[in-house]
Amino acid sequence: MYACRCLRRHGLLHSEDSLHGLTAAGMQTARAGGWVPCQRVGRAATSDGRTLRQRAWAVLRMADHTTVPDILRVVCDGDEQGAEENLRNYCRALHLAGILGKTRRTGAYFLRREADTGANAPAYNRARKTVTDRNTGRTVSIAEGGHA
Repeated sequence: MYACRCLRRHGLLHSEDSLHGLTAAGMQTARAGGWVPCQRVGRAATSDGRTLRQRAWAVLRMADHTTVPDILRVVCDGDEQGAEENLRNYCRALHLAGILGKTRRTGAYFLRREADTGANAPAYNRARKTVTDRNTGRTVSIAEGGHA
């Protein structure tokens, strides 16, 4: 149901009386092996820049090298509960997914050039141990140590 809604929103699917078919653009996308970045409805789908992780992603995209305490100083106002642990887990997950690199000497994180695919922050699903690039739709499993 959600997939059909997303594909219709992108003009890739036509639905009528509970029957679904790919549009010409949908057929072309399928032949090319293209991805469609769809987000589930709810808190985790927020990409308007107000979430802690979205603000941290903006910092990671701008900074050459940064640490979790540096990110906290920039994005937190002190009211967020568990912000430090949240960002540590998030940065570790992005590192395991190959999105962030980490310097050996200082332990600072840096965004890998090829991983900067857009303004939407990658989504970390802790239960499934996956990181999804919400700009491209690509999902990486970090269950077995990821790409780090």
